[in-house]
Amino acid sequence: MDKVINLENYRQQALGAALDGEDDGRYTLPPEEVARLEALRDGVESLLDAVTARHCDPEAVSFAAGRYAAMRIYRLHGRAEAMDFFNRCIATVEIADDLNLG
Repeated sequence: MDKVINLENYRQQALGAALDGEDDGRYTLPPEEVARLEALRDGVESLLDAVTARHCDPEAVSFAAGRYAAMRIYRLHGRAEAMDFFNRCIATVEIADDLNLG
């Protein structure tokens, strides 16, 4: 669950990858940027875990965080990119569940 999906110029990159026969949606980022994004992700997850523990309501915290993320990604990148991002997140969880990693 640690792949970074870069949404910058997503449509052009996805179309180019599809035309080249490469449709995995992942793009190479410098190692420092990957480390920064992973630290940010881990920090946000820790904050959400703390809020969940404090309020004892994981469903409400999940919906609130998901709503924020969906609305923000939509505003920044549009509907197609937002939907693709969430579809990839769900697919990652399904794979992790199948492998008993989640």
